[in-house]
Amino acid sequence: MAKYEKILPGPLAHLVLNLSSPYRLLDPFVASAEAAAAEVAVGFYSGIQRTYLISENPPELFNVGAALQPYGIAALTNVPPSDLQGKVQDSDGFLPGFAELRADLASAGPAAAFAALERFLTSRLRPGVDERTRQAVAQLAAEDIPVAELAAHVGINPSTLQRLMLRNCGITPKGYSDVCRFHRFATAAARLPADGASGRDLLALANYYDQPHLIRSFRRFSGFTPSEYLRVVREHGPEYATFVPLDRVGDGQPVAR
Repeated sequence: MAKYEKILPGPLAHLVLNLSSPYRLLDPFVASAEAAAAEVAVGFYSGIQRTYLISENPPELFNVGAALQPYGIAALTNVPPSDLQGKVQDSDGFLPGFAELRADLASAGPAAAFAALERFLTSRLRPGVDERTRQAVAQLAAEDIPVAELAAHVGINPSTLQRLMLRNCGITPKGYSDVCRFHRFATAAARLPADGASGRDLLALANYYDQPHLIRSFRRFSGFTPSEYLRVVREHGPEYATFVPLDRVGDGQPVAR
């Protein structure tokens, strides 16, 4: 297992109970990544990210968690989703009792750990989210669609859709669409054969309007150019499309293995 992972943005948030040694998150956008290291809590929430994260892994990993739709956290807490997205933060401030599960699960097997997690989350469930938000999120995750067209599809105007997404998900329709488009492209590109990834092939796959736009967007979300990314995933395999192994991190810039 690599010491570091570059975790690329995706359409789901993650609520994690860490049952192994602590993680550290390294900020890749400062001069010294080591100086910017922050230890994450036993229980933590990683909201919808607009750029990549770098994790320094413990020697052994054992955790349980839930992958949540962007509106999922609103069903578990009174804290506005806008306060939770784009961050990785301790669960204690908005989900009391979650981290305390560790004491009972430290020696539990996977089945018992997941059962306990399910019981805890079920006990916290609040009334369901607006159905129009569910429809919008599902469609944005599946395809590129203009916000005005999406709003018409769910039966509201664009400004109402904007308010609903911000209130229920903590992210705008355009922001979520950009994350989903990147994720679809990265996972599809990772499955391309070695001889099937010319610049023209990638541009068609990505649905960006020109190659400079593709490169800028891809670098913003991943820290790689498309060609650098393909080289890495071809070495490790498409199962590492969004959790990319890194050998080291130096001068704030991740170096791929």
